[in-house]
Amino acid sequence: MTDVLPTPPPATGSAPSATGSAIALPEAPSIPAPRPVPGPAAPPKPARPRDAFFDNAKFFTAVLVVVGHFWSQFGDSRAAHAAYVVLYAFHMPVFVFITGYFSRGFMRSTDKFRSVLPTLVVPYVIFILLYRAQLVLINGVQFRLSELFRPHFLMWFLVALVFWRLSAPLWGHLRHPVAVSVAFCLVGGSWAFTADSTLSRTAGLLPLFVLGLTVDPEHVRRLRAPGARWAGLAVLAAALPVAYVWELGTVVPKIDSGLLYWNQGYDAMGFDTAEGMMWRLVALAFAVLLGAAFLACIPRGRSWYTEMGTRTMYVYLLHGLVMKTFDYTGVLDKPVLHNPFGIVSVTVAAAALGVVLATAPVRRLTRWAVEPDARWLLRSAPGRT
Repeated sequence: MTDVLPTPPPATGSAPSATGSAIALPEAPSIPAPRPVPGPAAPPKPARPRDAFFDNAKFFTAVLVVVGHFWSQFGDSRAAHAAYVVLYAFHMPVFVFITGYFSRGFMRSTDKFRSVLPTLVVPYVIFILLYRAQLVLINGVQFRLSELFRPHFLMWFLVALVFWRLSAPLWGHLRHPVAVSVAFCLVGGSWAFTADSTLSRTAGLLPLFVLGLTVDPEHVRRLRAPGARWAGLAVLAAALPVAYVWELGTVVPKIDSGLLYWNQGYDAMGFDTAEGMMWRLVALAFAVLLGAAFLACIPRGRSWYTEMGTRTMYVYLLHGLVMKTFDYTGVLDKPVLHNPFGIVSVTVAAAALGVVLATAPVRRLTRWAVEPDARWLLRSAPGRT
């Protein structure tokens, strides 16, 4: 018998041999494609430029927070208190709205929750210790361990922000998130937890956070229309005489201004549930109206203060230490300050303080407290080395 060598398969693949039997042959190894010659790496995509409008808005809002806290010492001036009422009707709601607008990442990715501990909880611990030390060392308050970490003065905002950001994924799943948050706000005013001012503010200002979290950016862009600035100025200007007349209490009955602080329940303000809900809804409406008017007045382009708008947490946390030092030592009670010239001088000084606290040198000196490096408290994220 003659050995028959298998004939190689045709180029198109295996085929029957001349004798009619199909012979299975191993496939020839494929030749790898040549590796590309290494070249220069593609340049990284440029970072998306920041929106100067929002940085400007954050800067002016932070400065108004400082001014508002100093104005709180001039309740003996009806004009100053009227301006204070107008300011409190919108400045913290706007601050909360902008915070919600820039918290949208918490709805999209759970990785964002890793920032809650190092950026909110750790700074809270640092500053609450500083504020409590002021109370004990300057104001002479007796030290109580049970009150060591209780929110004091403006520290409520960090606690509320933790709750708001942790709730962010929920609002993205609701069909009408703003309406639901308003309902929670109105009902919450009658609950017992409103005896705690921090929880009361958390529930009361929740709709402004949710509005910022879920608003269509196109609605915000409409505030930058050419005629919007003049309309905003007109609304804010009209609010001042309205607040002054309200303060007189002769034309319309004077309503508890605690509505503007969001730190009390209906019972504490002397309202029944239905009446309290009505007035809280009015306060929300004015917050949105005056807040929109304020945002319409914000400059659109970059300026010398735009970069400072990225450091608003420095302004917020640090100015309270300065303001409370003046308060506890009685400086703000001096009669020389309680006249038109004194009030204007304090206002200018407060605005200047807000500007100084937003500067780069202050950031370098105080970053250990405002933006502490607390990443060591976190485990490595899954998939990272």
